[in-house]
Amino acid sequence: MMYDPILTHYEVRKSNKQKTAFIDYMKQRLTKAGYDPEQDIKIEEKGKGLFQSRNIVVGNPAEAKVLFGAHYDTCAWMPFPNFMAPTNPVLFWGYQVVLTIMILVLAGGIGFGIGLLCNNAITAYFAFLISLILIMVQMMVGFRNKHTANDNTSGIITLTHILETLPEDQRKKVCVIYFDNEEKGLLGSAFFYKKHKKQVKDKMLINIDCVGDGEHIVTMADHRSRKDENYPLFVEVLKQEEEKNDVQYLCRKMKFMMFPSDQMNFRKGIGVCSLKKSPVGMYVARIHTYLDTKCRKENIEYLTKAMAAFVGRL
Repeated sequence: MMYDPILTHYEVRKSNKQKTAFIDYMKQRLTKAGYDPEQDIKIEEKGKGLFQSRNIVVGNPAEAKVLFGAHYDTCAWMPFPNFMAPTNPVLFWGYQVVLTIMILVLAGGIGFGIGLLCNNAITAYFAFLISLILIMVQMMVGFRNKHTANDNTSGIITLTHILETLPEDQRKKVCVIYFDNEEKGLLGSAFFYKKHKKQVKDKMLINIDCVGDGEHIVTMADHRSRKDENYPLFVEVLKQEEEKNDVQYLCRKMKFMMFPSDQMNFRKGIGVCSLKKSPVGMYVARIHTYLDTKCRKENIEYLTKAMAAFVGRL
């Protein structure tokens, strides 16, 4: 299990107060690592209230050769786990159907129970509709999930370790973005891309999301990313570091909406996650529930070393 103050003291980053505490901590931590708090660390804000986005941007996106990202906001608790199978279309879409059915059954059960108590079919119908709306609201912006080790504390720790590992003479090659509001619809990354589109549209964005649970590290790139001049080096370094670490690396093509995360807002976005293996396919499980407690140290160390080596060879 990975030990890091982000996991032990800042695991929940959902409310504005919790996000502010995390931002203040990151400024202090990165300043100690040698980053200039005025020149190197920027807080870019958009909006107000519930949908306010505050991205932490470390480095200069115009000068950087590559971008690294991960969302630091954390999710609401869900009555059902958010199951993903980004390398298996049948398993992925099959679970979406199952999840929809489970939500309808839960709302229907509540509506039926209230209708039975009131002995009124119209009451049952409206109870079903209200229950369905409340379940959807809870899944999007409801009560916090108190465990976020994999989604996405693992990604935030990885980004931070990469920043701390990079030698000072290599740091200008990268821009690292801690995205806000991924859980509300990729809002933070959409804001960043729109603001810096001319500077970053032709640069790879390596998005690290849910890399703490599972022995297989998987990278997923679309056709534009695979054509980037730095992509072969990216894959080569990951394969080389695999031989030195207790992980298995898999290189896959990105399939539409199979890994819905912040890389989707970039022309050359690459998704990185860790997967568990089962007889029916590889998957991410337990996220968005209180069971999200796994943050595998070996995965963080592997990605940190590999990405630092990648930057060093750019």
